[in-house]
Amino acid sequence: MAVRERTSGVRTFLIADIRGYSRYTEECGDEAAAALSAKFARIVDEDVEAHDGELVETRGDEALVVFASARQAIRAAVDLQAAFQEVAEELDVPLRVGIGIDSGEAVQLEDGTFRGAALNVAARLCGRASGGEVIISESTSRLAGRLGGLIYTDGGRVRLKNIPDPVHVYKVYSELDARPANRWTVMFFGRERRGLSWRVALLVTLIAAATAVGVVYLTAGEGAETTGAAPKLPGQAEVRATGLASIVPPAIWKDCHVQAVPNPRAVETAACVPPNGVPDRWEISRYTSGRTLGAAYRSEFGKRADIQANKGKCNAFVWGGERQWQHGPNKPGGREFCYFDGNDAVIVWSHERLGQPTHRDILVIAREGGSDHAGLTRWWRPWHHLIGKAG
Repeated sequence: MAVRERTSGVRTFLIADIRGYSRYTEECGDEAAAALSAKFARIVDEDVEAHDGELVETRGDEALVVFASARQAIRAAVDLQAAFQEVAEELDVPLRVGIGIDSGEAVQLEDGTFRGAALNVAARLCGRASGGEVIISESTSRLAGRLGGLIYTDGGRVRLKNIPDPVHVYKVYSELDARPANRWTVMFFGRERRGLSWRVALLVTLIAAATAVGVVYLTAGEGAETTGAAPKLPGQAEVRATGLASIVPPAIWKDCHVQAVPNPRAVETAACVPPNGVPDRWEISRYTSGRTLGAAYRSEFGKRADIQANKGKCNAFVWGGERQWQHGPNKPGGREFCYFDGNDAVIVWSHERLGQPTHRDILVIAREGGSDHAGLTRWWRPWHHLIGKAG
């Protein structure tokens, strides 16, 4: 018997998802993961009630909420992030949540579920959101208008999987928080070793953030050195004259917010969080020789038991494999492998000097949210040939 339609109208959907939940389950066990998801569900339930929303469904690390008001949905999302952060710090748990919101015509069925394109868009935006982020569509922004006490960052138009037209998106956060563009975040790429828990990662992040000398800005055309200095204006960056600045094409660092990352194996490592575009985040490490670079690449590849050497592909049609890549016929450049990590598409590649004085031995790891491997491929293709050149 078919489920009959009950009501229809414009609604706003909020989807929230715990980041790193699978990894946390692997490291800490099912009981700890269940406690984390229960805490997540309680926070969502309390916040939704306070903002006149309806909790449609919770499934472990994910929650679906519907609102009659776009304004209430946005405020609920920002308040949720504040609550998640407070609980994470108080209880020492990794409650990092991404939230996506979209508004549109939707139909509620008699079983209480909904059908509508806005649900799919909200899910895709949730997939793009990093832990602590709220991403909303232009549709939701238009319905709600600008809200007091909140700041909007324009994310431009993005393509979402299975959504035919690009969607204009915004990141929303409280005025009480620092602007995302000025917030330094160390990104840890790939799977962590089994002994490296999220607590260690958090500790390293805090140490790095407290070390002013580790903060660097790199953008095109500048050559001055700075130490721990913030840019004069948002989007206007300065350059620290490091080896990384000399080996990376200036255009790729334009408007890129960068932080040095502790890495005892490499000469230096920097992580980049672009304000928009593809990829969502990436890092680059410089090594002293092809031998140390090869060891670093093998160490990363060794974490992926699901990928075999010299098998599979990394392109817009097939994502999941490892191979050698070349600058051209008979001109080897290095090796690459790619994989999906939850909602993220990840690519890792090495660039070997191979006796060329204008090149460097480097390893690059890039990550794109929302499983957009096609977008990551388009970013990677132009740069992997040039990124290892010294100038």
